[in-house]
Amino acid sequence: MARQWLQSGWERWGAGRVQQCDGMIPVCDGGVQVTALSGGWKMKAALARAMLMKADIFLLDEPTNHLDVTNVAWLENYLTGLDSVTSVIVSHDSGFLDRVCTHITHFEKNRKLKTYRGNLSEFVKARPEAKAYYELASETLTFTLPEPGFLEGVKSKGKAILKMSNVYFTYPGNTEPTVRAIGLQASLSSRVAVIGPNGAGKSTIIKLLTGELKPDSGETWKHPNMRIAYVAQHAFHHLEKHTDKTPNEYIQWRYAGGEDKEKANKEAEKITEEEQAKMDATQELLRDDGTLEKAVVESILTRRKHKSGYEYEVKFVGKGLESNMWLEREKLIQMGFQKMVNRMDEREALRLGTSGKALTAKEVEKALGNMGLEPEFATHNRILGLSGGQKVKVVLAAAMWEDPHILVLDEPTNYLDRDSLGALATALKSLPLPLRAP
Repeated sequence: MARQWLQSGWERWGAGRVQQCDGMIPVCDGGVQVTALSGGWKMKAALARAMLMKADIFLLDEPTNHLDVTNVAWLENYLTGLDSVTSVIVSHDSGFLDRVCTHITHFEKNRKLKTYRGNLSEFVKARPEAKAYYELASETLTFTLPEPGFLEGVKSKGKAILKMSNVYFTYPGNTEPTVRAIGLQASLSSRVAVIGPNGAGKSTIIKLLTGELKPDSGETWKHPNMRIAYVAQHAFHHLEKHTDKTPNEYIQWRYAGGEDKEKANKEAEKITEEEQAKMDATQELLRDDGTLEKAVVESILTRRKHKSGYEYEVKFVGKGLESNMWLEREKLIQMGFQKMVNRMDEREALRLGTSGKALTAKEVEKALGNMGLEPEFATHNRILGLSGGQKVKVVLAAAMWEDPHILVLDEPTNYLDRDSLGALATALKSLPLPLRAP
């Protein structure tokens, strides 16, 4: 239980100690693993632990990350109400710093720290060149998002290329659905903000939309050639198993073999025992010459345009390539091969999106540079040694590698400094949306 864990933390640390809080705590809360909680709830759990320490000093590293406006206001009131505790705060939230801080310590050009009395506004009065802290723009940093390219059959920016209809989802162990009756659609011209309090289900909707989760009921659909970039709420989730790699090595690993390895492991695309049994069954298929083929499908090899849709080359177990057949999409789905068809569609979409670039160290370094990561960190530093903001840039660059048509960004501003926030906002506003075929 949360109380038991928090109390044990108090016993380990004791009173009158310095307590650091960065929101990263692999423990249980209320019988639920913290890894299953939303970002806002994780941060609140970390703050609760810090409060129970009765520390003399709070070290708060980006404490507003993931918190909704109500909880940020509560945190501000709590910190300003402390009369016997010193708070040392690192934050890119200029409003939060204005309302909480009484002193600003600045890293000067001569590599020395200098403390200024007053909040951030007073600091900017003393150092006018620091006005960028209040501006969501950047004169020194530029992010370049890739042009998504032509999408077959889409002649209008308003045409839906991604849909959800009447979707329900309940997390294991819960009795009530986290989200219910969700319906939405997105097009090339969509600019959608998902808002709501912490724990309302915003990230769950996004995970359902991208295929990270499989809905209990309802339908999801996307254009078969559409490429979607997903940056998770906990951006470091993408990197946690690759911290010993450089950013360059991570992107090369992720896209080696002609597919995005992260998408291949999505929960919604994992094949169940029931689905596998259906795919392993002997199929009866009528060949073009009128003969009946009885065989077990081994794999789907490739795809080609057929009439108004696609057909797929199927290889059978124990038979040579001369026995391969081309089957239409609808027929394969009827046979139970929906997920294999989806995987082939994603491979083809990735091939179309990356046809003009090679997965080489030089090209990957350029892609990382487009997201503001310098070559020194992109190619020569391990991910483990990067700052939070640099890791977010790595995740953004990796997501952009396939030139996506849809960007799904869950809390993308966490850990980014003001220059990076401005660069990201400017890049999103100017994202090109071509419709003409090459």
